[in-house]
Amino acid sequence: MRISSSRDTLIKGIQTIQAGVSSKTGTIPILQNFLMETEEKGIKVVFTDLEMAIKHYIPVSVKSEGSITVPIKKFMEIVQNLGGESEVNVAVDDSNRISILSGKARFKMGGVPKNDYPVIPDLDESNSFKIPAKALAEMINGTIFSASTEDDRHFLNGLLWKYEKDLFSLVATDGRRLAVTTSKKVKAKKDFKVIVPAKILAELSRFIKGAGIDDKEEVTVGLSSNQIGFRIGKTVFISRLVEGNFPAYEQIIPKSHEMQIDLKTEALMAVTKRAAICSSERSGSVKYTFKPGALVVTSASSSMDFEDEIETGYKGKEFQISFNPKFIMDILKASGENDISAEFASSSTPALLRVKGREDTIYIIMPLRTQ
Repeated sequence: MRISSSRDTLIKGIQTIQAGVSSKTGTIPILQNFLMETEEKGIKVVFTDLEMAIKHYIPVSVKSEGSITVPIKKFMEIVQNLGGESEVNVAVDDSNRISILSGKARFKMGGVPKNDYPVIPDLDESNSFKIPAKALAEMINGTIFSASTEDDRHFLNGLLWKYEKDLFSLVATDGRRLAVTTSKKVKAKKDFKVIVPAKILAELSRFIKGAGIDDKEEVTVGLSSNQIGFRIGKTVFISRLVEGNFPAYEQIIPKSHEMQIDLKTEALMAVTKRAAICSSERSGSVKYTFKPGALVVTSASSSMDFEDEIETGYKGKEFQISFNPKFIMDILKASGENDISAEFASSSTPALLRVKGREDTIYIIMPLRTQ
């Protein structure tokens, strides 16, 4: 195999699949490599950790066809440190030695034949549907931060994908907060309910945001009994589904509220950040006290305390509730410049937050016990 390419084209292409590198790949030597294979007028690059895989196409000049698996970290380190002006030439000999030449710089490294690399399944399109790429990225970014990162309840490490009664939903929870977003832009062939790992969705969203995709671009989603796949152009993401039963989240969504308060995102973010500095690392609690016309925000730890106040349009009686400040800041970050509306029933029941202009998304946060 012999190919040539610009340095930047190679770097950008490999970075697309490199994000899939995880600690698990260190236990199986071949998983530290990526597959490089000539295809049409370029190369197909593939990386997997056996739970997820990313296939990407890089347009390069193909001098002769072939395939090889390459140590991904060392290959990227070499290419990133080559001069930016000269063309990069990659060649593989009969003994699977890889030569990388650029200008007068020459590197040689060992590769492994394609036959030793895991076989990556193709996207199953027998039960596929399409969704606008940017809309999907927005749905992922608006919910993924609420998924659990702890290993003990693995089914919370993923997002619930549900299609029911012509409504497509993405749901994430870690047991203390919940994010739900819905869309009527999806038309699937039949109803489904699956749990998709947060990791593959984070990579998918990152790719959509960084690939310069236009508003008309769609993602083809393929589902089978134990895996899900996504295709955007010539790039494919494949992942196993998460086994387990997702919690009956609908039961904790408040059906009514005693008060509803509109809040300015920028002001609330600033005061919550300040309060988080002084909150106890152990309890991580920030207290929000609503008074007519104002919100008083306080926090304390063994060595620090904090108090600040912002204006609001609240006109009701004094009301106090405490939250983990990270949960509040995550929602505010996801809302962008849009302000939010908060609904409360009491200081001990879940609060419901909505982002103005995004009626299809809700957030539920469990309050903390007030000391």
